[in-house]
Amino acid sequence: MENSYLFVYGTLRRQSGHDMGQWLANNGHYIGEAKLKGELYQVSYYPALVAGDNWIYGDVYACQPDIWPTLDAFEEATGLEAEYERHLHPVLLVTGQWLSAWVYWYRRPTTGLSPVAGGDWLRHSTTLR
Repeated sequence: MENSYLFVYGTLRRQSGHDMGQWLANNGHYIGEAKLKGELYQVSYYPALVAGDNWIYGDVYACQPDIWPTLDAFEEATGLEAEYERHLHPVLLVTGQWLSAWVYWYRRPTTGLSPVAGGDWLRHSTTLR
């Protein structure tokens, strides 16, 4: 895999409090905060990202090839019934630099899901606790 950047917007964010967020912080190289255009919805204790026009906030990591299978399994991004799929997408770092990063996009309908106002899962999820 040529591109090693990953944009995360939910439970994989380093301040999410989720075990896998901590795992990624320990196994990836944190690059910084970033944003991309989309729409964010609450599925359960985790969010869903779909195409849209609002800014969605997250973190970018550089990842070694050996951690992608663990990430794909966590995101349920494998098999015919995959919940997410990983695609390259432009993201804007807080430094003003654009880069292409892998992003997990939700594959299922968002009908009945609640939108995440402001596009920031960390702010939204603090209201869930």
